[in-house]
Amino acid sequence: MTDWLLFLLAIPCLLVIPWVPQLVRLRIRFLRWIHWEWGARLLEDHFAGWCSFFRVVFVAIAVVLLFLGWRQMS
Repeated sequence: MTDWLLFLLAIPCLLVIPWVPQLVRLRIRFLRWIHWEWGARLLEDHFAGWCSFFRVVFVAIAVVLLFLGWRQMS
């Protein structure tokens, strides 16, 4: 079972990618809720860039997990 653990961790990283804009909006809402207007403004001003950044991060994490899982299997 531990052989498949890295593959199972990579799957949520790949599944979250389409919902990155909603997650960034949720983060903006949370920052406004705790009254960090400067952080919320920063995310709003560079929204497309932050979405791209988080998508690349999720893909990189998934690729590393898949690679490590593949090496562990062989």
